[in-house]
Amino acid sequence: MSIYTLRHFQAPGRAEPCKAILEYTGAKWTLESPQWPQEKVNQPVGKLPVLVETNKDGTRFILSDSLAIEQYLVCKYNLCVPEQDRQMVARQTELRNQLNDLFQMTQLIVNITEPTTRTNFIQRFMTLAKDVVTYQEKWLKENGSTGHYFGNKTTYIDLALLGTLCAIRCTLKGMPEMLEPFNKKNAPLMNNVMTTMEKDVKLVKYMDTCEC
Repeated sequence: MSIYTLRHFQAPGRAEPCKAILEYTGAKWTLESPQWPQEKVNQPVGKLPVLVETNKDGTRFILSDSLAIEQYLVCKYNLCVPEQDRQMVARQTELRNQLNDLFQMTQLIVNITEPTTRTNFIQRFMTLAKDVVTYQEKWLKENGSTGHYFGNKTTYIDLALLGTLCAIRCTLKGMPEMLEPFNKKNAPLMNNVMTTMEKDVKLVKYMDTCEC
């Protein structure tokens, strides 16, 4: 059985879906928060998160990039849609990338100090958020409003939504108006997925850590 170390900062961020996946699968893992920027030089391409998997024979597999880590874990633990259904694989990737685009834009916004540029990016975020919510709500309805993205069981995108919205809500904690596209009125089916995840006993420990 593999043992995992996930290197990332303590604050919720781009590694949240990775954490949710590790908790849901029951993997044996720990979070390691390197001293930054002192430890930057010791990370692949100088950034986090990084996954270190120690195999039973003592060999290690090291992987960087949050999306690569997520995809490796969900494939290993059979949380992907069937790979032979190429259309559903493409849909899975599309939905995940949309969520990632939202998170990436929040990171830009909080780091912009010039007022005009910041306002412009906030407007772009709100437009993108509304478009993504509209698209994903439509997909969730087509799936039967089951509280899941695919069928009636937990898969990759359910966990990705949980982790991404946790990170977005923490990042935008002081800007509640920017979270309006994701509320129950505007995104009822996405919130149904969130509720399903939040009630899952496998995710109790994760939910305790997903606090701002």
